[in-house]
Amino acid sequence: MFRRAASLSLAAISSLSILAASGCASLKNALTDAPSEATVEVPKTTPEQAYDAGVIFLERGDYDAARREWDRCVEMSSPDSSSRVDCMVALEKMSAPGPIEQ
Repeated sequence: MFRRAASLSLAAISSLSILAASGCASLKNALTDAPSEATVEVPKTTPEQAYDAGVIFLERGDYDAARREWDRCVEMSSPDSSSRVDCMVALEKMSAPGPIEQ
């Protein structure tokens, strides 16, 4: 079963290489490891995007970047938006525990 899947994969690769060699522009770089163009940075322009970016950084273990994104989210969101509350809660959860003031 696995050998058949491997042979199908090889057939698909050979057909791609034929198309790429024939000048098909969309497949020219399909078989290379390096990207043909530089990556495009998409600016995070909404509070929701900044919040989501913070969550991604948190999952990757980059806590400073997560805090920066959530700070940006708080700065750009309106006082009554749910995104602002989400970012403030995330920042509160990330804050270091301290002594309880009475």
